[in-house]
Amino acid sequence: MVASIIVVNCILVPLIRYIYDPSELYQTGRRCTIQHTRRDLELRVMVCIHNNENLPMILNLLEASYASRESRIEVTALVLVELQGRARPILFANQEQPHDEMRSMSCNASHIDNALRQYAQQNEGYVSVQSFTSISTFETMYDDICKISLDTGSNILILPFHKRWEIDGTVEISHRTIQTMNIEVLERAPCSVGILVDRGILSPSPSLLMARAAFYVAVFFIGGQDDAETLAYASRMVRHECVYVTVVRFLLFGHENSKDRKRDSDLIDEYRYYNAGNQRFELMNEVVKNGIEMSTCIRRLIDYFDLVMVGREHPDSVIFQGHDQWSECQELGVIGDMLASPDFVTKASLLVVQQQRIRGTLVKHNVNANPVPNHRDQLVYDIPNDTVDKYDRV
Repeated sequence: MVASIIVVNCILVPLIRYIYDPSELYQTGRRCTIQHTRRDLELRVMVCIHNNENLPMILNLLEASYASRESRIEVTALVLVELQGRARPILFANQEQPHDEMRSMSCNASHIDNALRQYAQQNEGYVSVQSFTSISTFETMYDDICKISLDTGSNILILPFHKRWEIDGTVEISHRTIQTMNIEVLERAPCSVGILVDRGILSPSPSLLMARAAFYVAVFFIGGQDDAETLAYASRMVRHECVYVTVVRFLLFGHENSKDRKRDSDLIDEYRYYNAGNQRFELMNEVVKNGIEMSTCIRRLIDYFDLVMVGREHPDSVIFQGHDQWSECQELGVIGDMLASPDFVTKASLLVVQQQRIRGTLVKHNVNANPVPNHRDQLVYDIPNDTVDKYDRV
C-alpha cells in the first residue's frame, strides 16, 4: 500500500499533468479583445466583484464603456464568495435563484444585482446584464471565471485587486489568495484581462451613471500589445459625452528611428485620426531619458485624473531599469506595480490591462481605427466576432 501510494503521487500524477493540461480548454483561436472588435459590434464585458466597496468604480467603468445603439454592451457579473463550511463549491445564476439558502450565503449578491439592474435601466435597450455567484475557494475560483468568460465570449474581463485602501490612506490586504487567483486567470483567460485597483474611497469619483459628472481618464502609453489594448478601450470611452481621455506617450530619448516607435506612432495616429474633432481626446508626448524622469512625470500628472490605464507588459527598455527590482505584484507588471504601491501617493484608481494571449503569445499587432474599409481592415478583422455562433449561457 505504501509503495502504491508513492507510485501514484510521484509518477502517475506528474505524468497525467504532462499529458493533459486543463487550461487548454480556454485556449481558442478567436480574437476576444477590444482592439480586434469592430466598433459596430457588441462589446462583452465581464466583471468580478468581491465586495460592495468596488461597485461605484465598477459602475463608472461600465458606464464609461459607452453603450449605444450602434454598439451595445453585454455585461456578465460574477460575485466572488469564499467557500466556508461546505464540502464542494457552487456556481449559480442569480436570476434563477430565489431568496433561499444559497442566496443567503452571499449577502452582497442582492445589493450588487440591484446596482447592475439600475445601470441596465439607465441604458435601456443598449445594455443587457446577467449575473452569477461563485462560492468557492479563491485558489480554484479561476476555473469558474475562465469558463464563464469563455462561454459568454467576453472581450475583456475585469478582476479585483487583493489590496484595499482605507479612508485614512492606509492599505490592507483584503485577501491574499485573490492575488493567486488573478495570476492564474492572467495565464489562462480566453480574452483580455484588466485588474482594477480601486482608490475611490480616498476621493470619491464623480458618478457617471447618476450625476453625469465629468470623468477624466489617462492612458500611460509606452508601447506593446497591452498598451494597444488599453488605447483601444480608452478610444471607446472617449465617445461618452462625459469622459475626457488624455493619452500620455512616453518617448525614450535617442530612439526616434526605432521600428517599435514607428509602429506605435502609426497606431496612435490612427486613433487620433478617428477622434479628430473630439475635444475630449488629447495626446501628450513626454520625452524621457530613464525611469526616474518617467516616474517624476507620472507623479506630476496623475492626480489630475480619476482613472489611469496602463498595459501590463511592455518591450524591454532602459525606462524599466531599477523599477523591476522593486516589483512586488507581478500580476500588475512593472508600471502597474509602481502606480499601485502604497508609497505612490495618489487618489486616482488604476486599471492594468493585458491583451488576450493566444496559446501563451500575443495576438498579431494589426489595428486600424479608420472606419473606411481597406486591405488593412481585412487583416484586423479577419476573424470577426459576429461570425462566431452565439455562446451557450452558463
